Amino acid sequence: MLPLYEKLAKVSFGWLVEKYIENFEPLKQHLRGARINMLLKTWVSVIFFTTALSYIVTLAGVIALGFFVEFFPLLYIIMLVFIPILGASFTFLIFYVYPIQKAKSRATSINNNLPFAITHMAATASSGIPPEFMFSLIAGFKEYGEISKEAQMVVKNIKTFGTSSVAAMKTVASQTPSKELREVLLGISSTIETGGNLSAYLKEMSDKALFDYRIKREKYLKTLSTYADIYTALLVAAPLFLLSTLATMSIIGGDVMGFSTSEIVTIMTWLVLPLMNIGFLAFIHITYPGV
Repeated sequence: MLPLYEKLAKVSFGWLVEKYIENFEPLKQHLRGARINMLLKTWVSVIFFTTALSYIVTLAGVIALGFFVEFFPLLYIIMLVFIPILGASFTFLIFYVYPIQKAKSRATSINNNLPFAITHMAATASSGIPPEFMFSLIAGFKEYGEISKEAQMVVKNIKTFGTSSVAAMKTVASQTPSKELREVLLGISSTIETGGNLSAYLKEMSDKALFDYRIKREKYLKTLSTYADIYTALLVAAPLFLLSTLATMSIIGGDVMGFSTSEIVTIMTWLVLPLMNIGFLAFIHITYPGV
């Protein structure tokens, strides 16, 4: 985000944010997990500032629309009152939820790639190289998604800030949105501090992560089988039955709720069925665990 925009937000609403900053404390961890490099006070100020701008712009748009379109007075007053409020509320919600959703998205990416990253780390650790080089190798594999970025943070803390590998891992563990990765990082740091066998620990964690991955995959495949039965019943069999019924009605004659059978068939074919299929695909996409 532009520094000037952040500065304007802090100047405009910084005083108000200080009074209510405690109400936004839960966002702090999500900002870290989303890797949004901004203080909580600054982010909340940006939320307030953008919400106010949205209200002003929406209100100006409604007023400008009134010069070109003639509305009933009562309808125009309702539009002047509620549309800017809705626009501002929607803007506030988007900016508030964005760090939460971003952190969840990063956590999903990390959890999906973690079994393979741990396996890679276990193989690397068995050669006896130091942990910082192990994380350097993981950071170079972009196929691991957000895990490579977390590994980059570990390497950055070691090389740029001069912290120890243990301290670097603990810092990243406190900021990562993934509980699984947090446990692995804390486990690695604990193993190093106690002088344990790092290769054996990573091998054990790798076996556990791969086992959990297979279980999740099998569970989701069974769920997909249930979804397939539902899809067949609702979006294949039911429309065919309805269309056959409408075909019979067209021979007999009559209409349904003022619509002729041909009109109902057209609406079903070009509107209802496509929307239901899109909705079903969206549902599959939302529930997809990424395994």
